[in-house]
Amino acid sequence: MTQPVFTDRLDYIRQLFVAETPLMQQVRQAAAAENQDNISLHPEEGQLLSLLARLIGAEKIIEIGTFYGYAALWLASGLPPTGQLWTLEKDPVRAARARMFLQNENQITLVEGDAHASLARLEPHGPFDLIFIDADKLNYGTYLDWAEQHVRPGGLIIGDNTFLFDAVWKDEPIARVRETARHTMRAFNQRLADPTRYKSIMLPTAEGLTIAQKLF
Repeated sequence: MTQPVFTDRLDYIRQLFVAETPLMQQVRQAAAAENQDNISLHPEEGQLLSLLARLIGAEKIIEIGTFYGYAALWLASGLPPTGQLWTLEKDPVRAARARMFLQNENQITLVEGDAHASLARLEPHGPFDLIFIDADKLNYGTYLDWAEQHVRPGGLIIGDNTFLFDAVWKDEPIARVRETARHTMRAFNQRLADPTRYKSIMLPTAEGLTIAQKLF
Protein backbone atom coordinates (compact mmCIF):
# COMPACT_ATOMS: atom_id res chain seq x y z
CA MET A 1 0.00 0.00 0.00
CA THR A 2 1.33 3.42 -0.97
CA GLN A 3 2.13 5.61 2.01
CA PRO A 4 0.58 9.10 1.96
CA VAL A 5 2.89 12.04 1.33
CA PHE A 6 2.81 14.94 3.79
CA THR A 7 4.23 18.38 3.11
CA ASP A 8 4.50 19.61 6.72
CA ARG A 9 3.16 19.02 10.22
CA LEU A 10 -0.14 20.79 9.57
CA ASP A 11 -0.70 18.75 6.43
CA TYR A 12 -0.03 15.61 8.49
CA ILE A 13 -2.59 16.66 11.12
CA ARG A 14 -5.19 17.66 8.56
CA GLN A 15 -4.92 14.48 6.54
CA LEU A 16 -4.94 12.23 9.59
CA PHE A 17 -7.44 13.91 11.93
CA VAL A 18 -9.56 16.41 10.01
CA ALA A 19 -12.47 15.35 7.81
CA GLU A 20 -14.14 18.39 6.28
CA THR A 21 -17.58 17.97 4.80
CA PRO A 22 -18.00 19.04 1.16
CA LEU A 23 -19.79 22.18 2.38
CA MET A 24 -16.93 23.06 4.74
CA GLN A 25 -14.51 22.70 1.84
CA GLN A 26 -16.73 24.89 -0.33
CA VAL A 27 -16.85 27.66 2.28
CA ARG A 28 -13.11 27.56 2.92
CA GLN A 29 -12.31 27.57 -0.79
CA ALA A 30 -14.68 30.49 -1.37
CA ALA A 31 -12.90 32.50 1.30
CA ALA A 32 -9.52 31.66 -0.23
CA ALA A 33 -10.72 32.59 -3.71
CA GLU A 34 -11.81 35.99 -2.40
CA ASN A 35 -8.53 36.48 -0.50
CA GLN A 36 -10.39 36.20 2.80
CA ASP A 37 -8.93 32.91 4.07
CA ASN A 38 -6.51 34.76 6.35
CA ILE A 39 -9.39 35.72 8.65
CA SER A 40 -11.13 32.36 8.58
CA LEU A 41 -10.61 29.44 10.94
CA HIS A 42 -8.10 26.75 9.98
CA PRO A 43 -9.40 23.18 9.51
CA GLU A 44 -7.61 21.74 12.54
CA GLU A 45 -8.99 24.56 14.69
CA GLY A 46 -12.47 23.74 13.44
CA GLN A 47 -11.98 20.10 14.37
CA LEU A 48 -10.91 21.22 17.86
CA LEU A 49 -14.07 23.33 18.28
CA SER A 50 -16.23 20.41 17.21
CA LEU A 51 -14.47 18.10 19.65
CA LEU A 52 -14.79 20.55 22.53
CA ALA A 53 -18.51 21.01 21.89
CA ARG A 54 -18.98 17.25 21.85
CA LEU A 55 -16.89 16.69 25.00
CA ILE A 56 -19.03 19.03 27.12
CA GLY A 57 -22.28 17.76 25.62
CA ALA A 58 -23.14 21.18 24.22
CA GLU A 59 -26.78 21.66 23.24
CA LYS A 60 -26.83 25.45 22.79
CA ILE A 61 -23.97 27.42 21.25
CA ILE A 62 -23.45 31.11 20.49
CA GLU A 63 -20.94 32.30 17.90
CA ILE A 64 -20.12 35.99 17.62
CA GLY A 65 -18.70 36.69 14.17
CA THR A 66 -20.01 34.42 11.41
CA PHE A 67 -17.81 35.51 8.51
CA TYR A 68 -18.78 32.97 5.80
CA GLY A 69 -19.98 30.27 8.21
CA TYR A 70 -16.96 27.96 8.33
CA ALA A 71 -16.59 27.93 12.12
CA ALA A 72 -20.36 27.65 12.54
CA LEU A 73 -20.36 24.45 10.50
CA TRP A 74 -17.61 22.96 12.64
CA LEU A 75 -19.29 23.96 15.91
CA ALA A 76 -22.63 22.57 14.75
CA SER A 77 -20.96 19.27 13.85
CA GLY A 78 -20.32 18.81 17.58
CA LEU A 79 -24.00 19.21 18.49
CA PRO A 80 -26.46 16.38 19.07
CA PRO A 81 -29.46 16.20 16.70
CA THR A 82 -31.51 18.36 19.08
CA GLY A 83 -28.80 21.02 19.47
CA GLN A 84 -28.89 24.59 18.18
CA LEU A 85 -26.28 27.17 17.24
CA TRP A 86 -26.92 30.88 16.85
CA THR A 87 -24.26 32.72 14.84
CA LEU A 88 -24.14 36.53 14.86
CA GLU A 89 -22.90 38.70 12.01
CA LYS A 90 -23.07 42.49 11.77
CA ASP A 91 -21.67 42.98 8.26
CA PRO A 92 -24.54 42.63 5.72
CA VAL A 93 -22.26 41.46 2.91
CA ARG A 94 -20.75 38.68 5.00
CA ALA A 95 -24.16 37.80 6.40
CA ALA A 96 -25.56 37.40 2.90
CA ARG A 97 -22.59 35.23 1.90
CA ALA A 98 -22.95 33.07 5.00
CA ARG A 99 -26.71 32.73 4.52
CA MET A 100 -26.10 31.28 1.08
CA PHE A 101 -23.86 28.58 2.55
CA LEU A 102 -25.91 27.90 5.68
CA GLN A 103 -29.43 28.01 4.23
CA ASN A 104 -29.94 24.25 4.50
CA GLU A 105 -28.34 23.84 7.93
CA ASN A 106 -31.32 23.34 10.24
CA GLN A 107 -29.28 23.49 13.44
CA ILE A 108 -27.73 26.87 12.60
CA THR A 109 -29.58 30.18 12.92
CA LEU A 110 -27.88 33.20 11.39
CA VAL A 111 -28.69 36.40 13.27
CA GLU A 112 -27.82 39.57 11.34
CA GLY A 113 -27.24 42.89 13.04
CA ASP A 114 -25.39 44.45 15.96
CA ALA A 115 -24.09 41.72 18.26
CA HIS A 116 -25.05 43.50 21.49
CA ALA A 117 -28.68 43.78 20.42
CA SER A 118 -28.69 40.23 19.07
CA LEU A 119 -27.27 38.83 22.31
CA ALA A 120 -29.96 40.61 24.31
CA ARG A 121 -32.67 39.03 22.15
CA LEU A 122 -31.13 35.57 22.56
CA GLU A 123 -30.96 35.69 26.36
CA PRO A 124 -34.29 33.86 26.84
CA HIS A 125 -32.78 30.81 25.09
CA GLY A 126 -30.03 30.53 27.71
CA PRO A 127 -28.14 29.42 29.60
CA PHE A 128 -25.73 28.44 26.86
CA ASP A 129 -23.12 25.70 26.85
CA LEU A 130 -20.46 27.34 24.70
CA ILE A 131 -19.72 30.75 23.26
CA PHE A 132 -17.16 31.29 20.50
CA ILE A 133 -15.97 34.90 20.14
CA ASP A 134 -14.36 35.84 16.83
CA ALA A 135 -15.49 39.39 16.11
CA ASP A 136 -14.49 43.02 16.68
CA LYS A 137 -11.59 42.97 19.10
CA LEU A 138 -12.49 46.17 20.96
CA ASN A 139 -15.63 44.47 22.29
CA TYR A 140 -14.08 41.23 23.54
CA GLY A 141 -14.40 42.45 27.12
CA THR A 142 -18.07 43.28 26.66
CA TYR A 143 -18.74 39.91 25.08
CA LEU A 144 -16.99 38.25 28.00
CA ASP A 145 -19.18 40.20 30.43
CA TRP A 146 -22.23 38.78 28.65
CA ALA A 147 -20.81 35.26 28.53
CA GLU A 148 -20.12 35.26 32.25
CA GLN A 149 -23.81 35.91 32.83
CA HIS A 150 -25.26 33.54 30.25
CA VAL A 151 -22.90 30.56 29.89
CA ARG A 152 -23.65 27.77 32.34
CA PRO A 153 -21.16 26.64 34.99
CA GLY A 154 -18.95 24.06 33.29
CA GLY A 155 -19.57 25.64 29.89
CA LEU A 156 -16.86 26.97 27.60
CA ILE A 157 -15.86 30.51 26.61
CA ILE A 158 -13.53 30.48 23.60
CA GLY A 159 -11.87 33.50 22.01
CA ASP A 160 -10.07 33.46 18.66
CA ASN A 161 -7.33 35.84 17.47
CA THR A 162 -6.24 36.33 21.07
CA PHE A 163 -2.60 36.91 20.16
CA LEU A 164 -3.89 40.02 18.37
CA PHE A 165 -1.15 39.82 15.74
CA ASP A 166 1.36 39.21 18.60
CA ALA A 167 0.50 42.56 20.18
CA VAL A 168 -0.54 41.00 23.51
CA TRP A 169 2.94 39.79 24.38
CA LYS A 170 5.18 42.38 22.74
CA ASP A 171 6.23 45.54 24.57
CA GLU A 172 6.56 47.70 21.48
CA PRO A 173 3.45 48.91 19.61
CA ILE A 174 2.27 47.01 16.53
CA ALA A 175 1.50 49.23 13.55
CA ARG A 176 -1.82 47.58 12.65
CA VAL A 177 -3.09 47.32 16.25
CA ARG A 178 -4.60 50.18 18.25
CA GLU A 179 -3.50 50.48 21.85
CA THR A 180 -7.11 50.27 22.98
CA ALA A 181 -7.45 46.92 21.22
CA ARG A 182 -4.23 45.65 22.77
CA HIS A 183 -5.41 46.69 26.24
CA THR A 184 -8.79 45.02 25.66
CA MET A 185 -7.29 41.73 24.50
CA ARG A 186 -4.72 41.60 27.27
CA ALA A 187 -7.51 42.15 29.80
CA PHE A 188 -9.63 39.46 28.11
CA ASN A 189 -6.85 36.88 28.36
CA GLN A 190 -6.00 37.93 31.91
CA ARG A 191 -9.59 37.49 33.05
CA LEU A 192 -9.83 34.03 31.53
CA ALA A 193 -6.49 33.07 33.11
CA ASP A 194 -7.94 33.54 36.61
CA PRO A 195 -7.80 30.04 38.17
CA THR A 196 -10.44 30.91 40.76
CA ARG A 197 -13.02 31.43 38.02
CA TYR A 198 -11.83 29.35 35.06
CA LYS A 199 -9.92 26.26 34.06
CA SER A 200 -8.22 27.62 30.99
CA ILE A 201 -5.42 27.55 28.44
CA MET A 202 -4.24 29.64 25.52
CA LEU A 203 -3.16 27.58 22.51
CA PRO A 204 -0.40 28.85 20.20
CA THR A 205 -2.41 28.55 16.99
CA ALA A 206 -1.62 30.89 14.12
CA GLU A 207 -3.66 33.70 15.75
CA GLY A 208 -4.02 32.44 19.31
CA LEU A 209 -7.00 30.56 20.74
CA THR A 210 -8.02 31.05 24.38
CA ILE A 211 -10.21 28.30 25.85
CA ALA A 212 -11.77 28.60 29.31
CA GLN A 213 -14.18 26.42 31.24
CA LYS A 214 -16.41 28.53 33.47
CA LEU A 215 -16.30 27.38 37.10
CA PHE A 216 -18.95 29.65 38.57
